[in-house]
Amino acid sequence: MGKLYEQASWLIRVQGNEHPPVHVHVVHPGGRAVLFLDGAVTNGGVPAAVIRAASAWVAAHEAEIRAEWRRMNNPPAR
Repeated sequence: MGKLYEQASWLIRVQGNEHPPVHVHVVHPGGRAVLFLDGAVTNGGVPAAVIRAASAWVAAHEAEIRAEWRRMNNPPAR
């Protein structure tokens, strides 16, 4: 899995074999969340402060997220 960012108790990653639109997963001991590049969030137990921090990181690193998404979800033909 494409880990993009890690903080003390949580991380942001892109997973392979995923569905559009482009999004990242936030993994925290309290739960998981999905953050979409348009700002939408699906939260399953991640604290609000972590969602705010992760959302700010996502907004500042959109190009990096898109590149990793392409790498993980559009493998080259063999």
